[in-house]
Amino acid sequence: MKNEAATAFKIITTLSIVYIASNFYRSSIAVIAPNMMDEIGLTHEELGIIGGIFFIAFALFQVPVGIFLDRYGPRKTICVLMLFATIGSCGFAVATNFLELSAARFVIGIGCSPILMGSLVIISRWLSVERFAFYASLIVGMGGVGNILATTPTAILTDIIGWRDVFLVAAGVSAFSVIFGYFIIKDAPKGHAFHDREVESMKETLLGVLEIIKYREFQYVFAINLVIYGTVMTIVALWGGNYLRDIYGLDLTDRGNILFWMTAAVIGGNFFYGYLDGKFRARKHLVIAAAGTTILLLVILAAIPVIAVWQVSTLLILFSFFASYGVVIMSHGRSIFPEKLLGRGIATLNTAVFLGVFLLQSMGGFIIGSFVRDDGIAPHIAYRVFFISLAILVSAGLFAYSRSKESKDINKKAPETA
Repeated sequence: MKNEAATAFKIITTLSIVYIASNFYRSSIAVIAPNMMDEIGLTHEELGIIGGIFFIAFALFQVPVGIFLDRYGPRKTICVLMLFATIGSCGFAVATNFLELSAARFVIGIGCSPILMGSLVIISRWLSVERFAFYASLIVGMGGVGNILATTPTAILTDIIGWRDVFLVAAGVSAFSVIFGYFIIKDAPKGHAFHDREVESMKETLLGVLEIIKYREFQYVFAINLVIYGTVMTIVALWGGNYLRDIYGLDLTDRGNILFWMTAAVIGGNFFYGYLDGKFRARKHLVIAAAGTTILLLVILAAIPVIAVWQVSTLLILFSFFASYGVVIMSHGRSIFPEKLLGRGIATLNTAVFLGVFLLQSMGGFIIGSFVRDDGIAPHIAYRVFFISLAILVSAGLFAYSRSKESKDINKKAPETA
């Protein structure tokens, strides 16, 4: 245990530093969204697409990332693709219209697409499977510093140098993380099967992906993955800032402060659920309780009138905490796949996470945009419809997941066609 603790500290610290840049990009436009809209003249629908296109890039690249992870290993995959994030961040800083912003954010998404899945593959190979959810929660939680940097610090820095220069600074940080990761990241310990693997033909590789997709257990987990992270990121990383401005009249700094605590709650939630996963005998019960609490809080947000800022902030922070149970689903996904399909399996499963963010953030743009007034402000009813729509979608995902097997009882074996 002592040796594993030392190894875990080195691995998790390294991966978390690399993951910070990715998390910053995910949340980076929430606090500055109104500023971007005013400067460039973006509509709510366009903002929703710009926010979500980062995640559609993630989704589209998860299967290729899984193939790269199995064929070339996490080190090469993460470091090469992270160069795209650096280029995309520079492009975002100089973009002047909707199409340029969208293209730059898409490239950033490509660059960040392998980091989390590569990290999960690494901890699967270096550390004990029994503590997988806990170690995953540490990476997600510590990497959440990037999300925090996207709140109050970004608001303050934007006031000083402008949002464009913020992204130039982020490009420099991304470049540093590539260099750091290249010299520190290791694919697998000596003697691990990864080093003696036979490289599959492209046909065999793609057939492996098809085998995964056909597996019924994968389909159930995929369904809830579509709504877990997407629900959180739709509010915390995009529409939460507009909600606080439109309904409560908060300025850039005040919005940033509340988003800061919401982001901190997301990080705390990841640690909380990572710890509980090791305590609960039935993982499904934990997921059902977490999803049910998320649905309840969304219904409350949809039902309440305009209340005091501290009260709505409390609700938003509680939502951010209890809705951050994705690490439990990660652990479920890890239990499904054998070593030879590990990279492709968890990366393909992760497609749902980022596809869901794109769809839900874009949905938010169309819902809120359909109610917006001539002065560019959306009324309360727009956000009520938005919150209740999210509650319905989480309920649907939970229903599908409820049909899955208890993942702590699943034997590690190759997926079979359902």
